[in-house]
Amino acid sequence: MAENGSSKGGIIGTVIGTLAAIAGGFAFGSFGIKGAGTVADAAAPPAKAPAAKPAEVRPLAPIVTNLREPSTLYVRVEAVVVFEPNTPDSAALAAKIGDDLVSYLRTVSLSELDGPTGFQYVREDVRKRAVQLGGGKVRELLLQSFVIQ
Repeated sequence: MAENGSSKGGIIGTVIGTLAAIAGGFAFGSFGIKGAGTVADAAAPPAKAPAAKPAEVRPLAPIVTNLREPSTLYVRVEAVVVFEPNTPDSAALAAKIGDDLVSYLRTVSLSELDGPTGFQYVREDVRKRAVQLGGGKVRELLLQSFVIQ
């Protein structure tokens, strides 16, 4: 008889646990998920955003200049400027950015370029200078190559 009583307790516990799980699942499904759409909403394609105008990409002439210290080392840089679409006189502005890049690189020493963080700082400085010089017409300055000889 002892086995019979414990099996009734096990069955009752299982039934109570099952009912609790069902009630919890119902509560979670009804109240827990806010903003969930129907299956048809999930299958619908998202609304298309207006097409962005393509940016104008203009490569700079390769730049070769010496560093500030040691002045016997030279740096060769190839870069492109990304302009806003339909930027007037982008060629003249690119040349101006190239000249500014030469002027800036002549103030950089080899110790400032040491390691990945040093190069990252210099890269960010030239990018900020180009964007600032562009007066809202320049999106980005991308360095394609940076070689120290």
